[in-house]
Amino acid sequence: MAMIFINRNRQSLGQFTEQEVADGLKSGQFLPDDLAWKETMESWKPLSTFTDLPPASANVPPQLVSEPKNEEATAVEPAWERGEGGIGTAYASVKEILSRPVQVFRAMPTEGGFGRPLKFYVLVGWITGAVAIVYQACASAINPEMFLGPEAKNVPMPALVGIFVGFAIILPVFLIIGSFVSSGVMHLALMVVGGAKKPYEATYRALAYASGAASVAQLLPICGSYLYTLVSLVYSVIALKEAHRTEVWRPIVAIILVIVFCCGIGIALFAMAMGAVAALGHVPVK
Repeated sequence: MAMIFINRNRQSLGQFTEQEVADGLKSGQFLPDDLAWKETMESWKPLSTFTDLPPASANVPPQLVSEPKNEEATAVEPAWERGEGGIGTAYASVKEILSRPVQVFRAMPTEGGFGRPLKFYVLVGWITGAVAIVYQACASAINPEMFLGPEAKNVPMPALVGIFVGFAIILPVFLIIGSFVSSGVMHLALMVVGGAKKPYEATYRALAYASGAASVAQLLPICGSYLYTLVSLVYSVIALKEAHRTEVWRPIVAIILVIVFCCGIGIALFAMAMGAVAALGHVPVK
C-alpha cells in the first residue's frame, strides 16, 4: 500500500497509511488543507481532494491537531517536490539543501519518478555549467596553451569559441546521460558495501538534488569547478545516508570506490580531448 506524505506550512508531518490519514482527518490530527503526496501523483494536493480514502474507524478518539516541530528539527523535502518548478522554486530548493541537508534529504520522497529530480538537476546544472564554460572560454582566450595544451596556440580563435559554444548547447544531453550513469555506478557501489537499503530510484533522487544544489559553486570564477567537486561529494554523502537510512561510512566508502573506478576513464577521456585539440592545431589558417 502506498504511503501518503503530509506537509503543513511547508513542514513535514510524516508519512502515513491511507487508514491512518482517514482516521486523522476524523480526529483532527490532519486538516483538509494539509498538502499530501503519494506515489503516481505528479504534484502535492490538499487532503480534501483524496476522495478514495477508506472510511474512518468507528472508535477514533478526538486528538489535538498536531503541530510541526521547530524548523531546525523538522524534516522538509526540497521545495522542488512541493512546487510547480521554475527558477524561483529551484532557488528555494538549492537554499534548503545547502543550509539543512540532513532534514531535507531525510524527508525527500525516495519514490515518485525520475522526472522532478531530473528537471531540477538539468535546469540548475545547465545554468551553472554554462557560466563555468564562459569562465573557461575567457581563460582559454587569454592563455590557450595553459588550458588546452601546447597545440592550442595553432587553433584559430573562432574554432575555440565554436567549441565552447557548442559544448554549452549540448550540455543538457551530457547532464541527462551522466545523471543516470553516475547514479547507476554509485548504486552498484552502495550495494557492494551494503548501503543500498532502497532501490536505484532513491539513489538517483538523492544525487540529482545533491549535485544540482552543489553545482552553484561553479558560479565562482577560477576555483568554482574545483569547489563544486568537493561540495558535491560532501552533500552526496549526506543525501545517500539519509535517503537509504544507512551508516555514514557506507556512502563514503562507496564514493571512494567510484572515484577509483572513474579515474581510469577520466584519464582516457582527457587523452582523447588533447588528441582532438592537437588535430585542430594542424588545420591551416586561411
